[in-house]
Amino acid sequence: MLTASAASSVGEDSSLTDALRARDPAIRKLIDENPGIEQGWDEPFWREALLDAPRLPGTPWRIHDLARPQPPVIAPKAAVACPRPRGRRLKASDWTGEKLALWSRQGGELVPSGHTANRIATRESFGDVELSLEFRMPDPPAGVFQQRGNSGIFFQQRYEVQILDSYRNPTYPDGQMGALYGQVPPLANASRAPGKWQCLTILYQAARFEEGGALSAAPRASVILNGVVLQNDQAFLGPTAFANIGPWQAHAERLPIMLQDHGDAGGRIRFRRIHVRELPAS
Repeated sequence: MLTASAASSVGEDSSLTDALRARDPAIRKLIDENPGIEQGWDEPFWREALLDAPRLPGTPWRIHDLARPQPPVIAPKAAVACPRPRGRRLKASDWTGEKLALWSRQGGELVPSGHTANRIATRESFGDVELSLEFRMPDPPAGVFQQRGNSGIFFQQRYEVQILDSYRNPTYPDGQMGALYGQVPPLANASRAPGKWQCLTILYQAARFEEGGALSAAPRASVILNGVVLQNDQAFLGPTAFANIGPWQAHAERLPIMLQDHGDAGGRIRFRRIHVRELPAS
């Protein structure tokens, strides 16, 4: 955390990079070992997000804390094919959204525009569900930090499992591939290199609310990437949001699943073989 001596030497007029370097030795080491990483936080809003975000309940960390330990790298087997998907395949016609036309269909693949931030949603609603898909990050990669291959899957329209090109691309741990965004980092970094198809399976248990609106069961997710467990029946702390955790608000148990286009130049991720399998209520 920022010490008193560091705080006195880092003022509002200092660069964000200088302020981060002064905050924690682990952050200084991360910056020194990754030249160019500061290009990922050049917009003004990053200062508040990386220095003053709220603390995560029950932890010593702030949301998006760069001092938090990076997940260990576990290299997946390069030649292993994705398992045969279970459930029903979602076709392009099974999605809807204001800017759906900005997503292209190319040989059975769904590809976002990479220029305009938008989300598409399934026409059907889901509660407890298994979602599996394959994705491929742009090669060569473009951008760094959160601007490199950024997407996400939102269950019940508000609980995001992050998709990001995390191959040799350090960022805040709770925003890496497989994170419960802004809340829980993945247990490992199992990302394949850009240009390689990757296998993602998510088992999701829906949030449930009592008749009066009180939360009765927090949403939970297990996330498996390339055969490596990234989340093991992990609970969300609330609706996911940038530099914040939203309050619990009662909503329907069955809602559409949303797929994000973050709108970055490096965001033209290709998706294919998207399947859903409804799970019995637990």
